[in-house]
Amino acid sequence: MSGKNKLFMISTIILILFSLISCSSKEERRIILQIQKNGFVDLSMYYSECDEIIIYNEGYYCEHDDNQWPGTKIYYFNKGNIKKIINLHYCADIPIGTVIHFSNYNNGKIKRNRENAVFYLSHIVEYKSGKILQLNSQKTNIQTWSFK
Repeated sequence: MSGKNKLFMISTIILILFSLISCSSKEERRIILQIQKNGFVDLSMYYSECDEIIIYNEGYYCEHDDNQWPGTKIYYFNKGNIKKIINLHYCADIPIGTVIHFSNYNNGKIKRNRENAVFYLSHIVEYKSGKILQLNSQKTNIQTWSFK
């Protein structure tokens, strides 16, 4: 392989990795680090003025609408008004990178107040291309499943 081809491959790999990293928000990266370090996340840490938190799973991708976020959104409300939104990566089956999946949705939503905003890591699903960190409102023993 010539030097130009190697340089092209290396720059392409760096560009792909950068685009994957840049897709996640600063809050999403902080949430993932908190889950990996402590085994739980307290969502109230990311906006303390809220009185209600709604996690909404959009769960699909609209190819023709650039404004459609294909995954989970965390909405922070104060007195019925949206004050902050955190977008999380979506994973249909096999992740690219680390993604977060909340469980116990009711009609596509999970509602919590600021005092009840802790979610615990219950499962880690590992693939070659990434991990799914599955969160639950109840603390359990963490199970790890690996797939090739």
